Amino acid sequence: MTKIQVLLELEAVQPEAFATFNAASESDADAADQAERLLEPVAGLPVEVPERAKPVPMFTSPDARASEQASALRAFASADTNPDVSSVTKVVSAEVERGALGDLQERDGVTVWPSSELTIFEVPATGAVEAASDPADPDASVDLARSRPGLDCRPFRPAADIHTIRELLGTRSVWLDGFRGQNVVVGILDEGIDGSVYPVGGGFSRPGAQRPGAAPITSHGSMCAADVLIAAPHARLYDYPFLGVPRSGGALAMFQAVLEQRRRDGTPHLTTNSYGFAGVPPREQAPTHEIWDRNHPLHRKVREVIASGAAAFFAAGNCGRECPSGACHPSGVGPGQSIHASNSLPEVITIAAVNSRHERIGYSSQGPGMFHREKPDLASYSHIFANFGPGRPGGTRDQAFDNGTSAATPVAAGVGALLLSAHAGTDPDDLRAALTETAMKVTAETWDPGYGRGIVNAAAAHRHLERRSG
Repeated sequence: MTKIQVLLELEAVQPEAFATFNAASESDADAADQAERLLEPVAGLPVEVPERAKPVPMFTSPDARASEQASALRAFASADTNPDVSSVTKVVSAEVERGALGDLQERDGVTVWPSSELTIFEVPATGAVEAASDPADPDASVDLARSRPGLDCRPFRPAADIHTIRELLGTRSVWLDGFRGQNVVVGILDEGIDGSVYPVGGGFSRPGAQRPGAAPITSHGSMCAADVLIAAPHARLYDYPFLGVPRSGGALAMFQAVLEQRRRDGTPHLTTNSYGFAGVPPREQAPTHEIWDRNHPLHRKVREVIASGAAAFFAAGNCGRECPSGACHPSGVGPGQSIHASNSLPEVITIAAVNSRHERIGYSSQGPGMFHREKPDLASYSHIFANFGPGRPGGTRDQAFDNGTSAATPVAAGVGALLLSAHAGTDPDDLRAALTETAMKVTAETWDPGYGRGIVNAAAAHRHLERRSG
């Protein structure tokens, strides 16, 4: 009998839910014991829980209003440890025989959700890898930043170096004011970071699994780390390597770990997420799929983290109409169907990709978004010699340069970290406003399906927040 991966959400009001989650994270035996008690309502059905699955507490129900959610969790923005709180339900990853799915869905107090496979948003780089214009040339950035729309498809234009991207972002003026991302922690939810090269100061660890900072330098997470540090070189990084379990259940557990860290000390201050889905299943066949149901536990957990005060940057995806990634299914390519699931939630900051000439890179997914129409929010820079490329820590290997909306998103998150360093306490809504209201317009549209509100600019957003505080 075929088995399928699911998330089982069970009614479980659990006092001190964070302590219970921590106990499960530290002990496989404790996790198994918790799962066994949770699954009593489905006794007798062919349901199996993977050995290291950790029951995840949910603090909001599917019908919870945003105001209720925010009031319960906004105290987590404090640097002081907050009291533990009770869960509303708990979610556990499981395998179930397909033929028993109907019986499982009929059990009282049980909701069955998909646990769908996720993919990282990268594109194998091909073609020339020579550097772009010499950054010492005073006219280089002017020539690169044409401030008019264009398209970059295979073979891609030459990549840019870090110095050029910093000039285009306008980081220098913020740095001259004394801010380089210090005192800000960025959570990277990915496949892990090389902590021997990048400043990994914490994250989620569990017995028998990958520790924070233990990934190779050629990992996708290491690329994201390098890209955050372009704008915020003094930021600290927390490593949440969920892509060892590349499904919704793995991401759900990592967001819960972020929320627990925020309860303890108010960090990480923001997260960056460069993954998602590469196709759209028919709604009539999968109405509760992550792409169709905004009340899926993963989306609710993302909203919980944002409600606690941590902005979440998400990649738009690499399924743009003109030159989609080979990982894309035709059902998820092009405007209106390539930005979906958590990446299209109104609460997140969704990032498209442009090159150093301000041309939209043709694989960058296009809006409208499926949950919220005006997605992406912003465009940011990709095709950079940062982690990958000649002379860079990750060398060349399979990638010639950092690419995909996977790279553009941590670049934007690094700008967010730089702004939080200069303007501590800025909440996710105000951070979004500062970035979108000051973005550089490339088209005449207020919102463009390829560029969002425009291209991120650190200097302009910094001055915007200065004026507000003044």
